[in-house]
Amino acid sequence: MQKSLLKLSVLTDQQSASEFKGRWLKKTATPLAIVSITAISLPLVLITTAQAATSTIEQVTIYQGLASVTRALPISGTGEQTLIFSCLSPFIDNDSLSVQALGNVNVGEISIETLSGEQAAQCQYQGDAKVQTQQQTLADITAELEAAKLAKAYLQNLTKVTQVSMNGSVASTTRDMESEAKTINKKILAIQQQQTFAQDALTQLLAGSTTSTRNSVTQVSVRTASRAPSSVKLHYQVRGAGWEPTYQARLNTESEQLNIVASAIIAQQTGENWINVPLTLSTINPNQNTTSQLPTVPRLSLYEESQDKLVRYTQPMMERNATPVVVVSEEKSYAGSAAMDSNMAPLPNFTVSSQNKNGLIEYRLPQRVSIPSDGRRVRTVIDEQSGKSKLWVRSTPHQEAAAYWYASAPFLTPAWVDGSLQLYRDDNYVGQSRYSYQTLKEQGIGFGIDPNIIVKQLADEDKQGDKGVFNRLQTRTINQAYQFTNQHNRSMRLQVLSAEPVSTDESIKVITTHTPPISEQDWNDNKGIVAWEVILPSKQSQVFNSTYQISYPVNKQLNTN
Repeated sequence: MQKSLLKLSVLTDQQSASEFKGRWLKKTATPLAIVSITAISLPLVLITTAQAATSTIEQVTIYQGLASVTRALPISGTGEQTLIFSCLSPFIDNDSLSVQALGNVNVGEISIETLSGEQAAQCQYQGDAKVQTQQQTLADITAELEAAKLAKAYLQNLTKVTQVSMNGSVASTTRDMESEAKTINKKILAIQQQQTFAQDALTQLLAGSTTSTRNSVTQVSVRTASRAPSSVKLHYQVRGAGWEPTYQARLNTESEQLNIVASAIIAQQTGENWINVPLTLSTINPNQNTTSQLPTVPRLSLYEESQDKLVRYTQPMMERNATPVVVVSEEKSYAGSAAMDSNMAPLPNFTVSSQNKNGLIEYRLPQRVSIPSDGRRVRTVIDEQSGKSKLWVRSTPHQEAAAYWYASAPFLTPAWVDGSLQLYRDDNYVGQSRYSYQTLKEQGIGFGIDPNIIVKQLADEDKQGDKGVFNRLQTRTINQAYQFTNQHNRSMRLQVLSAEPVSTDESIKVITTHTPPISEQDWNDNKGIVAWEVILPSKQSQVFNSTYQISYPVNKQLNTN
């Protein structure tokens, strides 16, 4: 880069000096003006730096925790030659490297080495288009400045040689030289100001460049032999990349329409900058077990020593990183836009295509994406589902005196991976939940508290019966009653959940009475949970009452989990 820019600068300087010299000779037309400029020629210093070969990224597939990358380099000549894939990530899995040659190409040995220091620094801003463009702009301005300085030096040298006087035609020539010198000085000052602005802009770009500084890079050399031009592809896996799904559910309680948008948040810190690359997201987790476990054979023996109790610990969930998200969203176009000019080019389509490969889902983005290796999070929509939903309000009054909006989603798909779920009800953000297909399919999607359903506790009694002298059983009676009032201007479907005592001992008897009768026993296969489902008219109230009578031996104590 430096070498090519310096050549451009020298060429520009020589052309400017030549043009100025020809223009000056035409003006003066005196022998004294014919002076060689070799005495003021600027020294030419060429700095040769080895530029790292740049390969093309043909495909990136991101999994959970790693990515698979395919790069290509052309074979321009024939015979035996070595192709160098440079500026690769230092976190490459060397065992995953594979080479594929197109056409009649023989592939020899593959060499892998790690470069650091100055060699790694050459890769720092490679591929950053904005930095390269600004560097070229600064080089052009610098070349123009050097040309102006060269012309000024020539003019100063010419003035000293001629030693003109202030009489006759020579005086006129002097005035022309002064005017030319004034013009050149103004031009130099203007170019210097442009150079300062361009340098400041380049400094800002470098400070916020999408390219991260690399302390080391990987270089792969491939020995090839071919009789015709072709290309070689390099496949490898690299750690430090991943994506996670996130969802937005929007419910319209008037139209009962539900819309769910699935997005992917992508980030990588592999040490490579993926600029304008084709991208595929896979739901497979390469860190999972690939083989099933064999059964453990129980081996029985007798011993008298007491066994120590085993304590199972639950690993705490990892906290999420609150890194800012760069959103790549899809702008919807409406078919009824008659104002669009028929001669305009069609808008790009950002609809992601998905493919199910026996339970493994791949999302292929139609557009090329840039994901720098600085940990920033890029978000893009990968799927969207919408349709008519069944709405109801649900309450568990013994746990909380409140009712919550719920919606069913018949279009839910198990292909979507579990992730965070943001909830919007009537265009208002009501909170965040978790997308889990099985849970949401069975229980529905909650959309926050409904303040128009008033829940009031009427009774919550727990009475212990008298044991007596001759009684062999003792009793305990629990009575719970709650009132629900619908303040909406329309009827609402109400679901009330309650829990019945469940006996795990045949000596414990439970007699249950529900008013009104329950609609479902062991709700959603949860033993002991019962449910009422009613249509509660507008401005009306409904009371739900449950009584549990528990009897057990008089010489025992009742344990309630």
